[in-house]
Amino acid sequence: MRGHAQHALLQREAGGVLLGRHLLDSNNLVVDEVTVPQKGDRRSRFGFFRSKKHNALAQAKWAASQGTTAYLGLWHTHPESDPTPSYVDRDDWSKAVAMDSFYGEELFFPIVGTERIRVWTKSRCGPIQELAELRSGA
Repeated sequence: MRGHAQHALLQREAGGVLLGRHLLDSNNLVVDEVTVPQKGDRRSRFGFFRSKKHNALAQAKWAASQGTTAYLGLWHTHPESDPTPSYVDRDDWSKAVAMDSFYGEELFFPIVGTERIRVWTKSRCGPIQELAELRSGA
């Protein structure tokens, strides 16, 4: 994800889907893979819209893993050092939790800035909450 951070002035937002595993007998999960920008994504300096190709990739990974690879959330970049979710981001996250099929009670939403990655989560019944902030190199 860091490889897509918007360091250059004309670099467009990037994003994808988080794929991984829920660890048995714990509340922990592991992100094993992320999808990267795909042909058909709509990308601009201040916007990103995922194409259906991301869903197809996630479903293929799930099938190939015999159902052990899970959809864990969505990531994207912002052209700022300390990323903050926009109204569009928050609305997208709420729709994902309400409409997408996923295992567990919550999805995760990292935003990759130029210096920090911040992560939010939204449960099926709760508000959007910031989970963590990662500084460059962490």
